[in-house]
Amino acid sequence: MTEHTEQHIPDHFIAEVKDSGVLWGLQFEDEWVVCDSQDDEAVDVMPLWSSERAAKLLCCDEWKDYEPAAIPLDEFYDEWVNDLYADGVLIGVEWDETLSGVEVDVMDFARALSHFE
Repeated sequence: MTEHTEQHIPDHFIAEVKDSGVLWGLQFEDEWVVCDSQDDEAVDVMPLWSSERAAKLLCCDEWKDYEPAAIPLDEFYDEWVNDLYADGVLIGVEWDETLSGVEVDVMDFARALSHFE
């Protein structure tokens, strides 16, 4: 099983998010993409990207109706972190078209973003 810690979050991802002040998810109407973990189908993962362009690459196949949607960092901290943590949802960092990538505990993810210099 993959360890879900902040050490796996690429510095370039954190730097780009800190510079822009937003994370990118995929949204259709009021629904956000959440899918099964690569390691455990009983665990949900919300994929997030550092750019609209990277998120847009996954708007195909089963997610063709979804669009990249910005989540401002302050909103992510204030409105998302505690709910995702309470629901046991992990963050999928910068997943590629094969839905491969790092899965991180949401608290470790938030901590990494807030401590990055």
